[in-house]
Amino acid sequence: MTIESDNSWLAVDVGNSRIKVGLFDTSDVAGSTSEKNESKSECDDIAGLPRCVDFLTVPLKARVPWDKFFADRAVGEQPHGVIVGSNQRGVDRVISDWPEWLQKPVVIRNSESFPIDVHVDEPRRVGLDRLLNAVAADCVRGPGTRTIIVDCGTATTIDLVSSSGSFCGGAILPGFTLCARALNQYTEVLPLISMNELFDLPPSEDSHPALGSNTQAAIMSGVFWGQIGAVRELIHRLSQHQKSNTDEKALPQVLLTGGGARLLVPYFANAIHCPNLPLQGLILAAKNDPRS
Repeated sequence: MTIESDNSWLAVDVGNSRIKVGLFDTSDVAGSTSEKNESKSECDDIAGLPRCVDFLTVPLKARVPWDKFFADRAVGEQPHGVIVGSNQRGVDRVISDWPEWLQKPVVIRNSESFPIDVHVDEPRRVGLDRLLNAVAADCVRGPGTRTIIVDCGTATTIDLVSSSGSFCGGAILPGFTLCARALNQYTEVLPLISMNELFDLPPSEDSHPALGSNTQAAIMSGVFWGQIGAVRELIHRLSQHQKSNTDEKALPQVLLTGGGARLLVPYFANAIHCPNLPLQGLILAAKNDPRS
């Protein structure tokens, strides 16, 4: 597959536990559809956002398999590279391992060039991933529409983007895995349950009973339904927050992203699953960066 370099972007997000790598095409951002990209389950095309061409994740301490990632691509393909991350040591390691045959990437370490207004007490202290989500969300929301972004990863963040496109802040709570680990690490007898155990269950309430008949099942219930309930309540309260200030009647658009988002999707029927939202926001921010 050949993609013109002007429209081809290689985005890397170095998180607390994993490195996410995505190849995107920006040639027809405005005309993208919401249809599924059949080649990759992680690649959903969302109108108004860069189109995902390929995607992979690797553990934080592993090296990105660049040769494998580009094995079936055109020789000489040179996408624009951009890197961001909450783990700066991880970012530095990815940069040091960056292959010589790819053009040098732009490294985003602050939000100064982000095309979004940030209305919080200390804008510079807001996590870059939260702001990148907001940059992407601002491109897909309808005119005058508020957006609530749920990013379910190591931590779960629920953030509000106003009807004028400003990041207004939100809430942060432990994600599925962090809750499970806390119960295991800070007690003597409670076992550790893994995200794989949750992901392996079908997305139905019969598979996630609230009444646990043993310790393992009780933890599964608390971690799962506790997250669902917290997210649902925060969506409701954030919706009411700006409504009381601006007298807006329309419900906000809800976007779900992050590794745990697929567990939330069945329980938020009106939400849009955007698995690559931070990477897409990163590309949009990079295009606005004078170094790109």
